Amino acid sequence: MTIALYVISILWIASGTVMVIYTNPTRKFLKKIFLRDNIKWMAILPIVFGVVLVVGAFYYEKMFWLALILGLLGLIKGAYIIILPSGRIKGHLEWWFDRASDGTIRLFGLITFIIGSAMLSYLM
Repeated sequence: MTIALYVISILWIASGTVMVIYTNPTRKFLKKIFLRDNIKWMAILPIVFGVVLVVGAFYYEKMFWLALILGLLGLIKGAYIIILPSGRIKGHLEWWFDRASDGTIRLFGLITFIIGSAMLSYLM
């Protein structure tokens, strides 16, 4: 379980760094991956991360609250994607990929980097 937590934290650090440094190429790459006709499949990723983080919270008690809160947020996000109509989710994604400013993308990249770094610091 510790290895899964390491992988998640390193993925978050890497994705946050890439979003901050290479904002537009990252946005274009993610748009190709996530903006599809059937977007309900996207719920799998936050649900898997959420389950791993919740289980990891009980396994690795040093970061219990951080992992539990992030895991629950991931599960809620996955449920939100499943429950919401596809058109509304597509609207959210189009805003993120087309209309959000570079500063907004960089802010979320910085937040992602900080959360990944916090998880990694608890693990070490």
